[in-house]
Amino acid sequence: MLRSRVVLATLAVLSLAGAARAEIQQGHPEVFPSRHEISTHAGFQAGFGGRYATGVSGFKLEADYAYKFHPIAWFNVSVGNNFGFGNADGRCNHALPNGPTCYQGGWALELMAGVKLKFPTRIPIVIEVPIQLGVEVLYNRDCNDNGAAVPVLRSGAGGMYFLTPRIGVGMKIDFAAGPAFHGKPSTGCLVTASSYTDFFGYVDFLLGAEFFL
Repeated sequence: MLRSRVVLATLAVLSLAGAARAEIQQGHPEVFPSRHEISTHAGFQAGFGGRYATGVSGFKLEADYAYKFHPIAWFNVSVGNNFGFGNADGRCNHALPNGPTCYQGGWALELMAGVKLKFPTRIPIVIEVPIQLGVEVLYNRDCNDNGAAVPVLRSGAGGMYFLTPRIGVGMKIDFAAGPAFHGKPSTGCLVTASSYTDFFGYVDFLLGAEFFL
């Protein structure tokens, strides 16, 4: 009696495992089931900038919407935010000798629009290449020299494995650059005593998921 129950339980587990494997796509290209797609990503952004370290580094969250208007091209809008962090063990960006200590860069709100090119492969992996233009709102900066980087050009590449026709998981790497315009910094912080223009740039590495509506 016990043996038969063990056999039945084993068969049930194997059946469930087989069903789960059967639900995951494999061996054929992804066929987009809809023209509408949303996605979310999270990861790390490494900023680089000009004289005053305009680039923002830290934890990044991002969400976007895409609409298919061509076999490989999708209209794409995205919004993201970078939460800057770092060690408060040195002077602020090019601060005066007795200036405050703080982390570099501050935070940034990102608004982008453009196209996303999606290239299916022979298996349910889709290669994606975004080409976007937008603005970076730079705030909560260590020297109060808040401002905006505009226009910022962003591109990169990534891949999504579609577990089902409507759900994909994967990663991407983006590069962005553009001019940044800043207000007057705090007294005793930056060497400059007035508003200034600098260079803004970053590279990010994000993991995420896509969903067809």
